[in-house]
Amino acid sequence: MFITFCVLLVAIVPGILSLYWGADHSLQFNLPVFTVAIIDFDQGEVGPYLQQMGATTRSMNPEMTLGYVSEPGSKYNFSNEQTRRALKQEEFWIGIVVQANATTAMNYAYNEGNTSYDPSGSVHVIYEEGRNALAFAEFAYPALMTFMNSFVMHFAKQKQSELLTANTGDAAALARQAQSPIPIRYSVYNTAPYVPSTAEAATEIGTIYLIIISFLSVLMFGALNESLMGKVSTARYYIYRMTLLPTVCFFLSLLYMTLSCMWQIRFDKFFGSAGYVIYWMLSYVSMLGFGLVIENVNNVLGQPFTPVFFVFWVISNVATGFFPIELLSNFYLWGLAWPLRHNLIGSKAILFGTKNLLGLNFGVILAWVAVSIALQPLTIWLQLRKNKSNIEASKKEVLERVYGEQGEKSKEG
Repeated sequence: MFITFCVLLVAIVPGILSLYWGADHSLQFNLPVFTVAIIDFDQGEVGPYLQQMGATTRSMNPEMTLGYVSEPGSKYNFSNEQTRRALKQEEFWIGIVVQANATTAMNYAYNEGNTSYDPSGSVHVIYEEGRNALAFAEFAYPALMTFMNSFVMHFAKQKQSELLTANTGDAAALARQAQSPIPIRYSVYNTAPYVPSTAEAATEIGTIYLIIISFLSVLMFGALNESLMGKVSTARYYIYRMTLLPTVCFFLSLLYMTLSCMWQIRFDKFFGSAGYVIYWMLSYVSMLGFGLVIENVNNVLGQPFTPVFFVFWVISNVATGFFPIELLSNFYLWGLAWPLRHNLIGSKAILFGTKNLLGLNFGVILAWVAVSIALQPLTIWLQLRKNKSNIEASKKEVLERVYGEQGEKSKEG
């Protein structure tokens, strides 16, 4: 048994924890999947310059840069509202929208003079932090800001050089040029901010707690379940076992949501008061899905294999849930069906107003619940059979010891 424990512990590090390390490692090689749509409403100097810069940046290092793509303004009917709708539908990760008449307003300020000219309104950068705050903060946003600041600097140098050549000897024109040293700037709009900061407890980190609570529920009631074996009728025992975890998770998930409410996390921003019920039910089916899988494994394998599976269950769910699947290597495509990912997507839709896939999210998680419930009678039967065998083996061992000792004494006598 000692050797078995050592082998299992050693296997956890390279065999299970490497799932998370591998997911994190693969992110840096899939940056082009972070689609950045450069949308031109301007059709003057600014839009084509920015689109050409995006194409050049991507061609210089196609495997290690964001996925800059050029889109005509007509695709979105030259409407900021439609571009934001496309962002919400996850047609791209980030939108860089060159506003209509950006070139006209810029040139008017230089040619005629406009002291109220604000270059920061020329380009809008839109994104949804709530879609995946971790990936944005670590990979997308720093690279995006480097690109945009480089655009502002290089475009300013080119424009100022052209104006200096054109305005030579024209004092009034040079004065207007000096009033606006930076011809084009940009404004950043986070359309789904990751707020409040405590929302992390109800999304990323909180989902781990759901698995932990489910695991603890299985272990804590495990001793009680074993003590009832053989003391109640088989039918009652099956009914008790199959209703225990759903009942426990129902109230634990309600307490879980209440805890978030105590820390002023609101669930009614996008779904009204129904948001509270939706989040509660999402937490309930998720906790039930996590717990039933663990219970079935525990019924069949038991100690010491259940804790090892628990580590795998947590790591595999976190690796494919915390990171966007599309940014991971193809090895992780199985994560599309893992329950934690769908709990996260649903929670973000409720809290931050990201793309609503709640129907799919509930469907996938309920599929886990249905399969687990269908297998539960079989796993309970296997556990009862194993327990009966263990009891008979223990009785046999005791009898052999007793009668063995009596036989030895009779021989001595």
